Amino acid sequence: MREPLGLLWAALGASGFAVLFDLRLREVPFAAAGAAGGWWLYSAVGAASSEAAGYFAAAAFIGLYAEVVASLRKRPAAVYIVSAILPIVPGGGMYYTMLNSVRGDLYASLGTGFETLQAAGAIAAGLAVSSALSRLVSLDRLARRLKGKA
Repeated sequence: MREPLGLLWAALGASGFAVLFDLRLREVPFAAAGAAGGWWLYSAVGAASSEAAGYFAAAAFIGLYAEVVASLRKRPAAVYIVSAILPIVPGGGMYYTMLNSVRGDLYASLGTGFETLQAAGAIAAGLAVSSALSRLVSLDRLARRLKGKA
């Protein structure tokens, strides 16, 4: 993992966006937990293999986590996904792509832009896979079973 405080910063960032998006205060810890788990997976998988694999794994985890929590809490999954996914969005890559482009450094701009598009595509693919998996497995039925056992 790159930094031990990364989990805390991801959770705090997601909490801030959850409050900004008018999520109920009792729902904010669920968004923060999803962001922290996603950041941990991004760091672990990204260090073990590639950044794109880390982005994919984190997005897939956040999507599945949000679907399960949404089923348990009877809320839309999007409110958890949007808040939890923001800490792994490659904003720095977008900034440096534009900076290199404005400076006229074509090769640096193309390299950074490709890495950023790869990260964005991996995030989109991870969310798409998690959404498809959650539709295949009836999460409402799973949530009812989990609530019954808890």
